[in-house]
Amino acid sequence: MRFGVFLLLFLPLTTFAQEAPAAPPPDVDQALRTQAIAFLKFQMEGKFGKAFEMVSEVRKDYYMGAPKEKSTAAEIQKIEYSDNFTKAMVTSPSKLILPMQGRSVEIPSGRIDRWRLEDGQWKWYHDPSKDVVMSIIGPQAVSPSAGTATAAPPPPLPKDLSPAAIAAAAAKIPPDAKPAISRKALPFIVGRESTEGVRFHNTSPGPVRVEADLITAYAEFVVDPPSSLVNPGMDATFKVTYHPSGKGIFKAFLRLTIQPFGTEIPIILRIHPEPAPAKQ
Repeated sequence: MRFGVFLLLFLPLTTFAQEAPAAPPPDVDQALRTQAIAFLKFQMEGKFGKAFEMVSEVRKDYYMGAPKEKSTAAEIQKIEYSDNFTKAMVTSPSKLILPMQGRSVEIPSGRIDRWRLEDGQWKWYHDPSKDVVMSIIGPQAVSPSAGTATAAPPPPLPKDLSPAAIAAAAAKIPPDAKPAISRKALPFIVGRESTEGVRFHNTSPGPVRVEADLITAYAEFVVDPPSSLVNPGMDATFKVTYHPSGKGIFKAFLRLTIQPFGTEIPIILRIHPEPAPAKQ
C-alpha cells in the first residue's frame, strides 16, 4: 500500500514535469523581445509609420485601418510561444481608447500582440478570430469591424509604397475620400483677442488620430485640443486663440497631422489690420 501511495504521489509530479514548457532558444527570445519592445515604443510615441514596417505583409492592410492602442510603457509582461517557437503572444500594459457618449475615453487594458517568424524576422500579425484586449469593462475586440459580420475586408495594399507612388495614388483619390476641413484659413484682427475654429471630418474607413500644432511656434497663438481621436464619419473641432502681444501683423500656420498616415494639412492663421471706421 505504501508503494501504491508513493506511485500516486509520484505520478502527478512526473506529469507536471512533462507539461512544463520548454525554454525558447536564447537568440530567438532576444530577437522577439527587441522587436516587440521597439514596436511598443513606436505605438507609445505615435510613430505608426515605423511600427508599420514591422507588420507582416499579409496584415499591413488591416493595420492601416485598425484602431491604434496607446502603450503605457515599452515593456513586456509575458511571452507565450507556440509552433516550435515560430509564433508568440506578447502581453504588455496599454490603454484602449474607446468612444463613449461622444467622448474618447482611455481605459487601462492588457494588450496582446501576436508575432511570427517570417524569413527569419519576427513580424507583428493579426488573427481576427482570436485577438482581443482585456480591459476593466471586459474583453474588447481588436478588429475595427468587430461585431459586423458582413463588413467588407479592406482592399489590399499596393506593392509599390515608395513616396512617389504614394503621392501619385493620393492625387487620384476622389475629393470626397480625402480628409475634409471646414476652413483653409482662420482670420484674426490685430490687437483683438479672439478664438477661431476649424472642423475636421474623417472620411477614412477607420479611426484616425489628428494632432494639432503650429508649424512655427508663436506665443500669440494657443491651439486646443493638441490631439483628438476621430472615428469614421465623425468630426473634431480644433480651436485657435489669438492673444495680442504688440507684434503687429504677421502670418502663421496651424498644422493638422493625420495619423497613422502622416498626412499634414496646413491652415493659414492670418492677422488683418483693424478695419477702417465706417463713414458717417
